[in-house]
Amino acid sequence: MTQYLIRTLTDSTGHPFTHVTQARENETFTVVEAESKEELEEYLYCKKLERIVSK
Repeated sequence: MTQYLIRTLTDSTGHPFTHVTQARENETFTVVEAESKEELEEYLYCKKLERIVSK
């Protein structure tokens, strides 16, 4: 199944813009909610460990 990233931005006048990007065959999109860059880095580190352990 093809993945698409749909981003909606609102400019300073309040006008919304939508941008659609199709994932290439060798990439996937994942949305992660985090309160900070550090929290995101911790999430990514844990995911990396999960891949190592599951091998």
